[in-house]
Amino acid sequence: MVVIYAEKSSLAKVIAGALGAGKRISLADEPTVGYYQFKFNGEDAVLCHGVGHLAQLVPAKSYDEKYTKWDLSIFPCVPDEFRSAAKAQTIKCLKLVKSFLYKADWAINATDPDREGELIFAYVCDVCKYSKPIKRVWIEDLTNEKIIKAFKNLKEQHEQISEQLSGCAADLQLAGRARDIADWLVGNNLTVAATKKFGGFDNLISVGRVQTPTLAMVVNREKQIQSHVKTPFWKVIADFNVNGQHFEADHEHGNFENEAEANSVKATCNGKDGVVVDKQIKHKTVSAPLLYNATQLQIAAAKILNWESDKTMSVMQNLYEHKLMTYPRTSSEHLTEAMMPEVKTTLSKILTMPEYSKYALPEEQWSAFSSRHFDDKKVGSHPAIIPTVNVPGNLSGISDDEKLLYDLLVKSILRIIYPKSELDETSVIIDVNNNKFKALGSVITNPGWYAVDAMPESKKTLPNVEKGIKYPGTYSVRKGETEPPKRFTEATLLAAMELAGTNIEDEEIRTMMKLQKKGLGTDATRVAILKGLFTKDYLSRKGKSIIPTEKGIYLINTLPVDEIKSANLTGEWEKRLNDISLGKANFDEFIVKIKETTKQWYGIIAESSSKQFVSDKDEKMICPLCGKKINHLKWGYGCTGYADGCKFSINNEICGKKITENQAVSLITKGKTNIIKGFTGKSGKSFDAALKLDRTTGKISFEFE
Repeated sequence: MVVIYAEKSSLAKVIAGALGAGKRISLADEPTVGYYQFKFNGEDAVLCHGVGHLAQLVPAKSYDEKYTKWDLSIFPCVPDEFRSAAKAQTIKCLKLVKSFLYKADWAINATDPDREGELIFAYVCDVCKYSKPIKRVWIEDLTNEKIIKAFKNLKEQHEQISEQLSGCAADLQLAGRARDIADWLVGNNLTVAATKKFGGFDNLISVGRVQTPTLAMVVNREKQIQSHVKTPFWKVIADFNVNGQHFEADHEHGNFENEAEANSVKATCNGKDGVVVDKQIKHKTVSAPLLYNATQLQIAAAKILNWESDKTMSVMQNLYEHKLMTYPRTSSEHLTEAMMPEVKTTLSKILTMPEYSKYALPEEQWSAFSSRHFDDKKVGSHPAIIPTVNVPGNLSGISDDEKLLYDLLVKSILRIIYPKSELDETSVIIDVNNNKFKALGSVITNPGWYAVDAMPESKKTLPNVEKGIKYPGTYSVRKGETEPPKRFTEATLLAAMELAGTNIEDEEIRTMMKLQKKGLGTDATRVAILKGLFTKDYLSRKGKSIIPTEKGIYLINTLPVDEIKSANLTGEWEKRLNDISLGKANFDEFIVKIKETTKQWYGIIAESSSKQFVSDKDEKMICPLCGKKINHLKWGYGCTGYADGCKFSINNEICGKKITENQAVSLITKGKTNIIKGFTGKSGKSFDAALKLDRTTGKISFEFE
């Protein structure tokens, strides 16, 4: 019997449909768990699934009970060998999978085609003690044709998975294990050290291999903004009149640091005409942008659709499971040359859709496919994200959000059949009484692929001026101020993570950097990392801007290990993990190095003399009865002087209404809150009231308007 394992039910359902596996059999007491029974190439087969990770590395206390207590003298916990165990919430699912693997003669790993998918199945095999033969099915997209083709081309564990990926499934699995172990060592041990040294009671200080350098980028940017001193400058601007058409030109000096100097230059120009002394016209072509990888698609959705990245990932997954887009967690922005016929078929279908027929070109007028978008050398384990050949007749069958994201994908691939956009860029130098003014402008002479874009670039144009001709001008001085760097948005922070903090706009250099895999995290993990930083109260949002919280700034300022805050170092680690997946680096050597580094960093933090983190709110949380600190506990707020007899407390919930932290602070510091709506009385009726504190007895009462 063969067991086929998919990591979640939705993936199993699609595979079952392609293989003709019949109806799903669900557990009577747990309908979310199920399987399919059928014949695979004439052999009895079971297709079962997990719910993401069924197993994970065990916590420190599983190696020794002494690690139950977070004690600086007991940690760090650095096991000789790492063990995995079932997750408590997935026991039923794992038992079912184990029962099938126990009977199996061989198994097929059908998890997502990446190192995380390999890790998921590796832990299942560890926990189920499965050691029989395994083959890998490598599914690029979920169309029936691709699934059937993939199952006809199963790979051995040590066989090269694809032409683009030089590594094998076994190497990918080792890379997944190495990533998980590194995160476990650094995250568990440094979090213990940082919490004990800087966190204090009920204040977890979380440190992570990727999250901390990401946070450091945001904190360092905020420091630059806060320390920036606005410096005034002055510009001399000319406004020239060309037969009623006006255009502006800047003095070649640029910014003047002295207003008097700028006014002096203006004075020498006043009343004078300008003479065109140089005119240059350069014809420029602009290639269609590269295709989307996971991070670039998230960036585009943030900029164009104003979406947060976790929403984009969710919609991407939906489109993938609807068989409308290729594998969503890719880092590549190119396609393979072998995909040209498939892409041609996909484009032909798209151009017959009502929504995109206006972009139709006769096939003989299509621009030839080139290495700009089809380059085997620049494709990693998966090609760029594009619509699959499974093009719908129209978009009426999908949600509005799915339509918007599908539209971005469609336009990204439609652009490649259009010619390059063409522009005439004009540069004019105008002399005014020996002062040179320069103006730049451009004209789109052939829109090319711009015709596909919903928002084509706007270009500054110049009127037709002739060399040697005089034009009247008026002159002015404008004051400006230097600006601090801009705060990160979700789009710009994702871009910085992709390149380990380096802001590179040049596409070719950016592609080379990404091919080296030196970013913070991967295209599959960056969204979760950002979400975690918000959840842990290290980052917050102000409109579209991302700003560090008081706690986040404190951590980066206080943490005495510069390396864990370094995007470059973490990027180098990510490169080594990628090299392990390609069979170019040694797993054991990487783990030994991470263990040594963890011990070293733990020692530095444990021996630090830095003070504990106390937020502005914590400083205000002083007991009105005894003057001792008040802690926020699971049930509410309680005085630390409890053992000495102080009974002051505030429950999290009063008369059915949850009391917020701000309301508790207001009650403690001011003795009263604002009117709170929605209390529920004993009769079940709702009422509004303020809370009032008696500072003598500590009793809390209602005060009505």
